[in-house]
Order: sequence, then C-alpha cells, then structure tokens
Amino acid sequence: MKNYRLICILCLLSCACESAEKTSGTSASPGTSPIDGAWEVVENRVDGKVVVPVRPQQIKVFHDGFFSFIHYNPDGTFHGAGAGTYTLDGNQYKETFRYYSDTTWVGYGDAQTWELRGDTLLFSGFKTVYDRAGKAMPADAWGGDKFVEKRVRAKP
Repeated sequence: MKNYRLICILCLLSCACESAEKTSGTSASPGTSPIDGAWEVVENRVDGKVVVPVRPQQIKVFHDGFFSFIHYNPDGTFHGAGAGTYTLDGNQYKETFRYYSDTTWVGYGDAQTWELRGDTLLFSGFKTVYDRAGKAMPADAWGGDKFVEKRVRAKP
C-alpha cells in the first residue's frame, strides 16, 4: 500500500511538472515568480499555536503558475497530496486544485497572503475558500482555519 501511495504521488508530481509547461494566463509568468522553486514548511502556527511535527510536514513546489505538494500530519502520518494552478496579485496568493488525494477538494480554491523575506516564505490563510463554481464560501462551511506557515527553500 505504501509503495502504491508513493507511485501515485510521484505520478502526480510528474503530471504537475508537465502541466506547468502548458499553463498560461496566470500572473506568475515563466521565470518571473519570486516563489518558483521547492519549499519546506519549517514552522506552522494554527490559531496562534505552534504545531511541532515529528518530521517535515510539507514540501511544496511552485513553477510557472503551477503548484504541487505532499503534506504529512504532525504525527508523521500521510495527510494528503495535491496540485493545481496559482496566481499572485501583490501579496495575494490564490490556488485552485486540479488534483488532490481527497477528490472532494478537486476544483476548490483558497486565497492566502504571502510575504518573501530573503529565502523565507510566509503564507497566511485561509483568507477565503472558493467552491468549484468560484463562489466564496462562509468560514463556518470549511472551518475557518487561521494559519501561518514559514517555509524555507528546500535543499537537495
């Protein structure tokens, strides 16, 4: 089962890279997005409390208006993987899922704010969650999570 999950994740990331070459119309153009690259979460605050994972919780890759990620729970168990498109508009970040290990979320999107400080990337969200039709959902419909993720560029 673990090998099957790993193969699915690798296929997902491969598709994300191929799709990134075809993605257009985003404000994150090829080679110009300051967040392009691979990032690991090194600190996660949820509702103001630091979540201390047993291993790195997430790696997220941004490239040419496309993102993909693998996410673990703080206890080290698999949480999910997903990919889709993103746009940047000033300090506003919006992503829409094309793929997700929990298919319930395919087509949904979310809005966050972002800030880049050297090689540290901060995301704060969720400001808004959008349904498949692009309509903003009330916070009580999706939990109203408030988090701040601190990411650093991943090193091989």
